[in-house]
Amino acid sequence: EITQKYESLELKYRDLRELAVKEAESNFDRLKKQSDEKSSTADQLIASLKRELAAQKEAAKETQRLKTQLAASEAKADTLQTQLAQATASLADAKTEVKALNMRLSAARSAAEAKTVPGSAIKGKGTSGASRLMKEDLYSDLTGLIVTGIKHEESGGEDVYDCLQTGRNGSKYTVICSDRMTRALHFKLAIDTDASMEDEAEFVYRPQLDDNRDKDLIAILPSFLVVDIQFPRSQAAKFYARVTKALTELPRDDVSD
Repeated sequence: EITQKYESLELKYRDLRELAVKEAESNFDRLKKQSDEKSSTADQLIASLKRELAAQKEAAKETQRLKTQLAASEAKADTLQTQLAQATASLADAKTEVKALNMRLSAARSAAEAKTVPGSAIKGKGTSGASRLMKEDLYSDLTGLIVTGIKHEESGGEDVYDCLQTGRNGSKYTVICSDRMTRALHFKLAIDTDASMEDEAEFVYRPQLDDNRDKDLIAILPSFLVVDIQFPRSQAAKFYARVTKALTELPRDDVSD
C-alpha cells in the first residue's frame, strides 16, 4: 500500500514537473516573442530617427547654401544698381555733350557758309555766322556761361535754353566742342515768348541735377537753386549774379577753415 502511494505521488510529481516545464517553456516563448517585437520596434524607431536626423542635416546645409546665394545675389544687385546709376549719369552727360556739339556744328556750318558766299552777299551778312560764334566764345569766356542748345516749344509758348554755368563748385562735365573737362551747374532756362511786352516776359529756372553726379554740388547750392523757380525778366541779372556766386565762391565751411 505504501508502495502504491509512493508511485502515485511520484506520478503526480512527474506530471506536475512536466506541466511546470511546459508552462515555463510557454512563458519563455511568449516573453521572447515580446522581446523580439520590442527590439524590432526599437530598431525601426532608431532607423527612423537616424533618417530624420540626416534629413535635418541636409536641410540645414541647403538653408546655408541658399543664404550664401542670397547674400551673393544682394551684393550683385547692389553692384548693378551702382553701375546703373553711373550709366545713367554718363548718359545724361553724353546727352549734354551731344547738344553742345550739335550747337557748335551748326555755328561752324554757318561760318563755313559765310566764307563761301559771293562777295555781294558778304556785304550784307557774310560774316554773321562767324561773328555769332565769336560772340558766343567771348561771352562764355567772360561769364563762364555755355549755352549748349536752344529749343522753341510751341505748346508752352517759350524758348528753352540748355545751359552750363561753369565754376569751381560745379560738377564735372566734358565740353565736346572744346574737348576739355570743366565744372559746371547744368540747368535749363525757359523764357516766355507769349508776353505782350518784352519786359513782362517770365523766366523759369529748371535745374538738371542728378542725385549721384551732383551730390557735392547739391550740398552747397542755395535751396532756391535746387528747385524750379520763376521770376520776371527784370530780376534776371540778380538771378544770374546769385548763380555765379554759388558756383565760384568757396563754401562757408571751407572759408571758416
